[in-house]
Amino acid sequence: MWYCLLLLSILLLIKFRDQRLFFSITRIGHTDIPSTKKIDAPSENVKIQDVMAFGFRGLAFGYFTFTLLAHWKFIDAYTTPIYMVIGVWLGYTLVKFVLEMMIGLFWWSRRLLLEVVVRRSLLKTKAAFLLLIFILISQYPPINNVIYWTISGGIYLVYYIIGYLFFANPYRQLIRKKIVLFISYICTLEIGPLWVLFELINQTNA
Repeated sequence: MWYCLLLLSILLLIKFRDQRLFFSITRIGHTDIPSTKKIDAPSENVKIQDVMAFGFRGLAFGYFTFTLLAHWKFIDAYTTPIYMVIGVWLGYTLVKFVLEMMIGLFWWSRRLLLEVVVRRSLLKTKAAFLLLIFILISQYPPINNVIYWTISGGIYLVYYIIGYLFFANPYRQLIRKKIVLFISYICTLEIGPLWVLFELINQTNA
């Protein structure tokens, strides 16, 4: 319960700091970034509410992943602390960001990559709010089981895929021209790390 209160407190602080960002996060059925045009060039100045949104995303995703892996018996909830899962997520996110900026510098498109990161961050934070809803519902003990978390994981995955399509829509012409690079990016930085993580978990439990 204290974890839920922590997540709700972060959301409340975001609301006090930036109501526009708060409603962008909580309106999970509405995209605040049109799918037919690019957003304005984002500011490179990091604001405190952006840090809070990033922390909210990490805590929500960390709890969800930890609980799902525990119910699937991939990890032992008693020997694997939740902060380890959050730490892995944080390390992966930071390394991925650095690699993306390096790619942007190499292709002389750092501004474009920064724009992509901002759009995707909003999508992931919206998805984290959806996870918060699942976490709050799971506080009712009778439904806190593997079936519930598996269904929740499926809903989260579908939501993220649909959102990703909207997110990528303004860049469809560029993607078509660089389809091989785009597929390589998805496999290397989005799918690859998850596959490696599950392989490591399986070897650890073997």
